[in-house]
Amino acid sequence: MADPISPISYKQRNGASGSGDGGGGGGGGGGSSSTQQNGHSSNPSDERWRQNYVPTQYENSYKSNGSSPAVDHGSGEAVGGAAGERGEWGSKAEFLLSCIGLSVGIGNVWRFPYLAYENGGAAFLFPYVILLVVIGKPMYLMETALGQFSQLGPMNVWRCAPVMQGVGLAMIVLSLITSIYYNQLMGYCLYYMFGSFASDVPWAKCDKAWANENCFEVGSLYPCSRYNLTGPTAKVNCTMSIANESSAEQFWRRGVLRLAPEGLTEFGQIGEIQWDLTLCLLLSWIIVFLCLMKGVKSSGKVVYFTATFPYVILIALLVVGVRLDGAVEGLKFLFIPKWKEILNVVVWRRAAEQMFFSLSVSWGGLIMFGSYNKFRNKVHIDAFVVSSLDFITSLIAATAIFSVLGAMAKDLNVDIKGLAASGPGLAFIAYPEAISRTLPIPQLWSVLFFFMLFTLGLDSEFALLETVLTAVYDTFPRTRPYKLVLTGVLCLSCFLLGIPLCATTGQYIFYLIDTFGGGMGVLLIAIFELIALHWVYGVRRFSDDLKFMLGYNPSMFWKVCWVFIAPITLLLLFIYSIVTWEDPTYNGIGYPSWAIAVGWFLAGVSVLMIPLVFIFVVFKSLVTGKISQVFQPADSWGPGCPEARRELMAAQSNFSMSETKYGIDNPAMDNRYYPE
Repeated sequence: MADPISPISYKQRNGASGSGDGGGGGGGGGGSSSTQQNGHSSNPSDERWRQNYVPTQYENSYKSNGSSPAVDHGSGEAVGGAAGERGEWGSKAEFLLSCIGLSVGIGNVWRFPYLAYENGGAAFLFPYVILLVVIGKPMYLMETALGQFSQLGPMNVWRCAPVMQGVGLAMIVLSLITSIYYNQLMGYCLYYMFGSFASDVPWAKCDKAWANENCFEVGSLYPCSRYNLTGPTAKVNCTMSIANESSAEQFWRRGVLRLAPEGLTEFGQIGEIQWDLTLCLLLSWIIVFLCLMKGVKSSGKVVYFTATFPYVILIALLVVGVRLDGAVEGLKFLFIPKWKEILNVVVWRRAAEQMFFSLSVSWGGLIMFGSYNKFRNKVHIDAFVVSSLDFITSLIAATAIFSVLGAMAKDLNVDIKGLAASGPGLAFIAYPEAISRTLPIPQLWSVLFFFMLFTLGLDSEFALLETVLTAVYDTFPRTRPYKLVLTGVLCLSCFLLGIPLCATTGQYIFYLIDTFGGGMGVLLIAIFELIALHWVYGVRRFSDDLKFMLGYNPSMFWKVCWVFIAPITLLLLFIYSIVTWEDPTYNGIGYPSWAIAVGWFLAGVSVLMIPLVFIFVVFKSLVTGKISQVFQPADSWGPGCPEARRELMAAQSNFSMSETKYGIDNPAMDNRYYPE
């Protein structure tokens, strides 16, 4: 613990007077206003303890470093911070909705449906559910509980295993990199949403401003050339036009991205900056800033809308979609199982990746959200509910999307395989095309759909940025009063760094960062996170912490998952990814060698923090002669709540707090605190 002997605030003996005017000594008598002691309010009647307090030999050290009992000596602030200093959720609902907003993101809408369809339909759900149970749920509980116990962000929470503090640094860097390019997606959503207010959705027609001779309109028949046919057949009703790109596809590539056909060429050459996309990106960052400017006190209120509105739209799309003619055919493609795919290793890898990224474990956001909880919050129940709701949301989104795609496939008399797409292709090409062709009042549904995507991304962006900001606040507590300034500086910096994504080569840069900076290192971070907490700190210690905080003792199943199943599975997944690795391409165009080098640098700048900090801490321990303590928790580690910290200290000393009421005016003088 931080303080081997912490003076415990005096409790009056039974029968003592509660009046505020007795005692009259120099401690400040009965007329004084209530004060704050270790984060707890005290009434004037409790001031009597000051007259009877006997200083201990440790009090001088407390005064000399400006700290108080139950203080983190590393920061000079109360551990976990008082509610008025560090901040906390206004209610449990804010925590739950924030976690839902983080876990339920854009990937649930545009990635899960396609992966399920492409990898065996309903058969894909079996490996997904299995991996969710043995990896997803255990890690979700682990991270939220770790943050709640320590009331520290992902940077400082590793006082439990200082030699592994590089894991926290890696999480911060990863979140910062991801927040820069993730907001670009939200800028695209705003661009489409504003465009949908026109009399006709802009991607429904081949506009001469961006279309070429290969463009065919969404409302027309598909060209035979798209299917390599010489004319219409009984299966495909098509035209003899040479066009082979829909207006929705050309609007995305030529109207929105203005994609440079040659890709990235020379280092530093990013093409022309597009002012309309830049303004959308700026607006997105302004909205993020306004929601985060007071930390969780402001974002916690915003999530009441941003975490619930997407469900309203998804359910509305589901109800409208399943009633369309042909919707059943789309759902058959999605859910009819292809059992042979279960034996395919690739299916298991993709299920693990989708589960892992969907829940947002090992990014630091869950630790950060948990750190703003009340110490006794039943976080193990919350973790089970949110991780289950994430899977249910993915199923709802998949059903809503493929019902509309199925209706479109029947309307065109084509195979749905030619319509399904993944990632931005589904969100900005396939589904907008389906909306404009199958749903009534396409402008309305387009506005709602892209606003839904924006709110889904907004919650995730909150977590990414607040993870970085919380690390600053916890490391430098004196910055907490300047949240408005720090949030503004961070948002402005990220906006400026994101401007190249608005260039004509922006999508190539986006995909490069997403592949290396946002996806490559997170598996390694997760592996080291599990090792740090359950091998270095120890699964028994962690389980004891949970039992003390929640009264909940994790079963052997959870411990086996934490110690063996999760790290081994993730390690095998990482090795398989490396063995089968191929340099990325976008739009069929490869990246030059300098771009691949930049990508590996982005991957290494986060992950390399782990071995570098490990080496530094071990070397420092050798120099100071404390190598035997290199794998021990720091002295400042313990419960973030001062009251719980004292309670744990008393329990470890076999000392009941109730004894302070009888015969011991100053519990710190009890000889049971002192070693023989």
